[in-house]
Amino acid sequence: MDSIYNKTVEIRFYDCDSHKRAKVSTINKFIADIAGVGYAATGMTHQWLWDHGYVFLLSRVSIRFNRMPIADETITVSTWERGNKGASFLRDFEIFDTEGKNLIDAHTEWILVNPQSRQIIRPSSFEGIRAMLPEKQADAPDCKRLKLVEGDFAGERQVRYSDLDGNGHVYNAVYADIAVDVLPPALREKELRAYQINFIHEAKLGDTLSLYTAVDENSATVKGCIGEKDSFVCEFCYV
Repeated sequence: MDSIYNKTVEIRFYDCDSHKRAKVSTINKFIADIAGVGYAATGMTHQWLWDHGYVFLLSRVSIRFNRMPIADETITVSTWERGNKGASFLRDFEIFDTEGKNLIDAHTEWILVNPQSRQIIRPSSFEGIRAMLPEKQADAPDCKRLKLVEGDFAGERQVRYSDLDGNGHVYNAVYADIAVDVLPPALREKELRAYQINFIHEAKLGDTLSLYTAVDENSATVKGCIGEKDSFVCEFCYV
């Protein structure tokens, strides 16, 4: 079984923002989707995992951008497992253009849960066969614990049916769109160089996210809360 899974995809017009640059959510979507496709290539499809009492949930993402892909550009996404850290499964990504130039590097951390009880399953109890490359790492900042103690209230966002995925909660890439929507327009005009997000408490249909921001000239932190619970925290760094 190959340790690295590669997939070539095209950045479509609808994947992009008003500047025809891929959205942050598009890159997050490719990362999550291709991780699943990589598992499926080894026989561990979403249905196989579900039938065996497993669901992978993305818990942290850290992405470094050398250049954001643009509309109609073809890219190759490479992914591999890098081992475990505590209860987390580590998976890295590299994205290249058609000339082989590195565009994006990413670290991700995943937790494995029982889809019914939501109980965390430690890596040592996972019966899937995996091939890992612990010595190979993407060139991205380490995933870290993000926090926003004090921030400015930026509004509320109710969870809608179209936000949900097959696990019944808000799809991970949707949080990036929610966060970008409350950024100052001047910041969104700049080039994104790094993005991190922590998924803390899942949001479901009917929940209302209260959004808070802390912004300076080239960076922003956005937090979404459901009642008293933090749902997600993310950071953007621009140039």
